[in-house]
Amino acid sequence: MRKTIYSIGFLVLESVLSIGLFTACGDQFQEEYPWMIGRQQDQDNTNEEGAGATDITILEKELRGAIPYMISYTKGGSWQPHAYQYQRSNSIDNYAGYWTTTKGSFAFGGALPTLYTYPNDYLGGPMDNTIFTQSYNAIHYAETLGKPEWRAVALIIQAYQGHEIVDFYGAAPFTDWRNLKRTPPLTYEKGEDIYKQIFDDLDEAIRILKERQPSRDEISKIEDLTIRTLSNGEWRMWVKFANSIKMRMAMNIVKYDAGTAQAKFEQAVNDDIGVLSEADARDIAYYQNQNSCVWYTLGNSWHDIRLGASLENILKRCNHPLLTRWFDTNPYTIKDKYSGITAKSDVYGVRAGINMSGNNTTDREKGYGPFATLRGEFQYMHQPFFKRTESLFLMAEGALRGWNTKGRTAQELYEAGIRLCFQENGITDEEVINQYLEQTEVNDVDYVDPYNGENNIAGRVNVCVKWNDGDSNETKLEKIITQKYIANFPMSAEAWTTFRRTGYPRLFPVKLNNMKDQNVDTELQLRRIPIVETTNNELEIASLVQALGQPNWGGSRVFWDIADETRGEQSPDNEYLLVEPHNF
Repeated sequence: MRKTIYSIGFLVLESVLSIGLFTACGDQFQEEYPWMIGRQQDQDNTNEEGAGATDITILEKELRGAIPYMISYTKGGSWQPHAYQYQRSNSIDNYAGYWTTTKGSFAFGGALPTLYTYPNDYLGGPMDNTIFTQSYNAIHYAETLGKPEWRAVALIIQAYQGHEIVDFYGAAPFTDWRNLKRTPPLTYEKGEDIYKQIFDDLDEAIRILKERQPSRDEISKIEDLTIRTLSNGEWRMWVKFANSIKMRMAMNIVKYDAGTAQAKFEQAVNDDIGVLSEADARDIAYYQNQNSCVWYTLGNSWHDIRLGASLENILKRCNHPLLTRWFDTNPYTIKDKYSGITAKSDVYGVRAGINMSGNNTTDREKGYGPFATLRGEFQYMHQPFFKRTESLFLMAEGALRGWNTKGRTAQELYEAGIRLCFQENGITDEEVINQYLEQTEVNDVDYVDPYNGENNIAGRVNVCVKWNDGDSNETKLEKIITQKYIANFPMSAEAWTTFRRTGYPRLFPVKLNNMKDQNVDTELQLRRIPIVETTNNELEIASLVQALGQPNWGGSRVFWDIADETRGEQSPDNEYLLVEPHNF
């Protein structure tokens, strides 16, 4: 087995050149089985675990290298946005409605004629296992070396990546990844079994950190505190991170097992350290001012993405000031491609799933080029792992369900989430915030594509902001999730998961659905990410299908995504009312 490498740069280069696990901007390396840790012929059998198994200094450097990889956020380097683009931008960011991929072809990787096209080069699965290689020794040897707190941190970061991969794909070879199994095939585990393991891991991590309480100097050995990443040197923030993940996962399973969901939720919220809230100074995130955030690079430098039509229309219908604070108005004239009519100056998003062949945004002055990107003020927007606003809105939903939220009401938590959303984005004028909170009617604004009117679609969100105790629980839930969707931008993974779980907010479907043979309903939308099947991954796909209990289709559901008997004409089939609980 090859030695564990703690240098981030060397590990990535090794992955790119020899393993093919890391794929940039759609590069496909089909030679290996998917998500393999390494090739057998490259293994160094003289040292099973590497120096990190016996040297705590090396182990700490390895763990320091693992943390940035939770969602392909890294300290820097020209390849950083490529990782994010492959893992999320050309898929999840679109599914959530936050962004739209606005190129039909790229310098690397195959064409992407429409978002809902299978197979394509951007459905290869979670291709980077760096977090598991870098945290292996912390999981297995930190306690032996007298630093169980580093095992706790490793459990938390693996929990973060593990639960999201289950949410995206439905199953994963989680134990084989953790143990760095190198001989194919890897064994996929059921999503519900992985969730159970992660709940246990988080409980263990919280217990260890409370016992050990590592100092800021100690934490600096595993975190780069020069960019205020994650805990900013405070062990309690690691506990809050773990509890917040636990709370999120609990709400994810509310329709699968309401009893377990409530118990796990209340454990997290009522823990003596608890979850993130407005009392905390910052989100769990990457903060930096030297490398542009991935969305600024992808939109403003590479011109591969533009604001999504769903987010644009929701912000306009809610008359939200962040529309023009986050996004730019068209810097160049937009003319209808058929009529030649010039559009007024405004913030314009692009509808997902339109055919981008010939419509690439490489030229900012043509086609969809002038459509909205992040304003320069947000070039260094922090890149969140978990936002305080998410915690507040999760607690608001919990309170709505009658769960214990330390005496805070759904309305109080809902309004606190909205206020924090304004404040963390630089809007502190109480009059502006209060005016927003008092809105009782949405603006009657439809989505209009000023370049191609064939993509126009009626606006769908009809719940406005002001809390009304007389509303039904369903309406209250829709309000909570709609405002959560806005406040949690740009966390697309959370938004897409919540959309599938609740049906809210009411996102636009893709214009062209080329995945109907994958059992993908246009209105219900994609329920999980299908993994492209190749001649090299037949055994893994068979294991995946067995774990899912369903075909490897985009219309197959992850375990917590329980179908209801009814569905609205313009909404997925999830409702507030709980189905009969499953045996979790």
